[in-house]
Amino acid sequence: MLSYNITRMYIWATMSNNNEISNIENNVVHLSRMFDISTIANQALGVYDLLKKLSDYIVKLINNENISFYILEGQIFKSVVTAQNLRADECFESEQDNEAFLSAINEGKIVDARNEHGDILYASFWEKNGLEKLKPKYLRAFFSNGVPVCFCFIGLSDTFKSLTDEQRQMLDIAFDYVEPIIGKYLNDLKKEHEIIKLQKSLYNISILYNISQAVNFIDDLKRLLQVILSKAIDTLEAEKGSLMLYDYSQNSLQVRVVYGLQDKKVEEGINNGIIQCSKIKAGEGVAGMVFLERKPIITNLGSADPRFIVKDILTNTHSLLCVPLIAKGEAIGVINITNKKNGKLFNQKDLEFMTSLANQAAIAIDNAKLYELATKDGLTKLYIYRHFYTLLENEIRRCARYKRDMSLLMLDIDNFKNVNDTYGHLIGDQILRELSRVIAETVRKIDIPARYGGEEFVVILPETTKDDAVVIAERLRKNISKITVAANETTTISPTTSIGVAQYPYDGVDPKTLINAADTALYHSKNNGKNIVSTYSKDGCKLIERTEII
Repeated sequence: MLSYNITRMYIWATMSNNNEISNIENNVVHLSRMFDISTIANQALGVYDLLKKLSDYIVKLINNENISFYILEGQIFKSVVTAQNLRADECFESEQDNEAFLSAINEGKIVDARNEHGDILYASFWEKNGLEKLKPKYLRAFFSNGVPVCFCFIGLSDTFKSLTDEQRQMLDIAFDYVEPIIGKYLNDLKKEHEIIKLQKSLYNISILYNISQAVNFIDDLKRLLQVILSKAIDTLEAEKGSLMLYDYSQNSLQVRVVYGLQDKKVEEGINNGIIQCSKIKAGEGVAGMVFLERKPIITNLGSADPRFIVKDILTNTHSLLCVPLIAKGEAIGVINITNKKNGKLFNQKDLEFMTSLANQAAIAIDNAKLYELATKDGLTKLYIYRHFYTLLENEIRRCARYKRDMSLLMLDIDNFKNVNDTYGHLIGDQILRELSRVIAETVRKIDIPARYGGEEFVVILPETTKDDAVVIAERLRKNISKITVAANETTTISPTTSIGVAQYPYDGVDPKTLINAADTALYHSKNNGKNIVSTYSKDGCKLIERTEII
């Protein structure tokens, strides 16, 4: 009997030791795995890196590579770690209506995605969001402030059919450990995105303010259009664009300026009116539809969009943002912004910025058009006499105050009356337009060309002595002589001009005297063979020898 009791005590002691050893071993394994999770969390560089490392940990723990993580961005869950060789949707909407699904995930534990027969549970959730391709077996939701912000999906694979109790317990512990860390990372990420969004909004506001300040001081319509278009393209980080204004006489939209073309010669030709782009009727294509309906359009389909028409500079268009220009309730044109850089697509924020810009731009353009009508000649697009005289008065006052030089040119088309009498006023008007274009392209940006009246033109040359003015005058004379206008099928006309040069203050200290001096020199050229330049002098005008200056 004593021997039996001693044996029982020995067996019991051995079993107790074995249980204790087993418990210690389990604790060691548990602590080791918790240490692994802690190491992953501490070494992670952010939420994306954390989930990637956590995915790798799960793969090794359960011998299963079918692991996916989705995180909340706005109202959409986006994939950040996707199971290999499984093409599930990259995002799904936040679930709001599936009560059974919400109740299950709210327990904060691993949830079965299939029943004991292998049938999928919460089928509507998987099918609705295109996630059935993940072959779901388990899922776990991670919460922050009571809201699900991340999902982990564990799916079936050739090497994995189900979790053991130990694996399930271990994963729940690991998930509980990283849940607040994921929440913190996502909150920080949300704040970072909000800061970036705010900075972008502030930048756009500053751009709009700078544009509004700039356009208030620009009275030249072409330059105004170029500033508006270039700022819009640069701000939206797009490749190119065009600004079209409506021509009531032809009932069509016409490209007035372009920006960002690879061929700068073509861009310059379009902006200077030398190259004419195809005209678009109201309601035709995207631009015509935007103009007619006065509503903006974003299309990221390019030529696949049935509303899209390929014309001239709009070729090679992959994405297009088109907004109407509306002034005083009337559409006056459209702005086209084409192809965001780096393959990006236009979005709602881009549209909001362009709409704000277009609202300001339309008012400035309308004012500039009114200013142009009041100050520029409709045929030649040069300043009219009245505005020229005001500008000359201002320039003389500036020169008097700062002791600066200034010269004045007067030009007259030789034998122009004969052209009108022989070929008609339409040909005469064409010559006037061509000559005005050459004058505008030949003089410097600081110079002020104007139509004095009839076939006479004037150019104010700030900061210019008489000798320098002669160089400009001779260049003008020579460039004008290169003009050719077809009078009919067999005859072309090349106009010539006689030019007079006078300088402030030597030849006049007020507008009237200075104009008379330049006019006197002009008629000296007329009376001495024409197609020549003369300078004014109180001692007598002087003819300038023709040169090959260009």
